[in-house]
Amino acid sequence: MTRKTWRTTFLVGCFLTLSFGMCGCADLFSHRTVGPRESEVQKPIQTSHDFGDIPIPSGMTFQRKESAVYETKATKTGLLVYEGREEMGRLVQFFKREMPNYRWRLVSSFELNNVMLIFLKEGWCSVIFIVPYLQDEAVKRLEIRVGPVDMRLPS
Repeated sequence: MTRKTWRTTFLVGCFLTLSFGMCGCADLFSHRTVGPRESEVQKPIQTSHDFGDIPIPSGMTFQRKESAVYETKATKTGLLVYEGREEMGRLVQFFKREMPNYRWRLVSSFELNNVMLIFLKEGWCSVIFIVPYLQDEAVKRLEIRVGPVDMRLPS
């Protein structure tokens, strides 16, 4: 074999070895990198357009005329109203599951016919009311109140 032929053969052999090795390694470690099945992939959670750390369940429609946000250079507070057709239990579980992802901590929960969830995070409080409509109990109304809170206790 000439030197040029030997080098070409050597380079082709190295290329094939690396190619097969990389393909084979993917199968060896695939149990560690298996992603969720297509049906398990979740859509990104929508957040309030006024408060980026308040997740909103899909299917809920923002009620602009009933909502209000007050903002100054120093602070921001608001009442956000949403309506939609969803089961009360699913809405409650949504907030209990998703709010901690935005560093909110559930501190109180009152659940009977209506639901009131109180969440705190450093310097902020969010109170979420979930109320069924009297005319159509399938429709739920979310009233989300967000504002600053002074966590220091008085002396």
